Amino acid sequence: MTSPSPLVSRVGRFLVLHEESFVGVSISSNVYVLGDEGSYYLFDASGHPDLLSYLESAGIHGSLIAGAFLTHGHYDHVRGLESLRDYSVPVYLSNRDRRLMEETIRGYPSCTDLSDASGVLSRLGLVSILTPGHTPGSACFYSPGEALLISGDTVFSDGYFGRTDLPGGSDSDMLESLECLSRMKVEVLLAGHGPVVHEQGSRHISKALSCARGMLRR
Repeated sequence: MTSPSPLVSRVGRFLVLHEESFVGVSISSNVYVLGDEGSYYLFDASGHPDLLSYLESAGIHGSLIAGAFLTHGHYDHVRGLESLRDYSVPVYLSNRDRRLMEETIRGYPSCTDLSDASGVLSRLGLVSILTPGHTPGSACFYSPGEALLISGDTVFSDGYFGRTDLPGGSDSDMLESLECLSRMKVEVLLAGHGPVVHEQGSRHISKALSCARGMLRR
């Protein structure tokens, strides 16, 4: 069988596996990979059940994956965990989205609430920020030193923001989350879908907040 050839780019410290890479599935997410002293950490896990093949094609063996941080529990961000079971890769996700993840991935051996991941994230120069609205447990990951935000489905480029009409979504929570993010300095925006924003990420977030204020109700 031919190995997949993922569409890969690099943004600062992060390797990006773009969502267009994951063929044969209806929808996927971007996957961001951060290397640290010979290990790798994933940020979101795509909608492809054989994510590991794509990672290995990019030179990342399963035994070197030290953790997977999930922005939320929707299937297009978590389904790739199926291919990581044999390596018991630790998964970090807000407990508010645990049940949502388990609708797709049943009985995953290791899932820890984000509140217990601060030590790992700190070592990586990151912090987690709960940003409910798209789902109850949606979260972003922020690097203050790089002014870089991994935003999942909370906010995208060009003023777009995540849907709030799915189960667990909330207009008022989304508005509060976007207001929180708009107060942060963001240059690089790594969203769950769509293109990478390399500069002036805060401008895209401010545009999303403006759009949300005109569309959503508190």
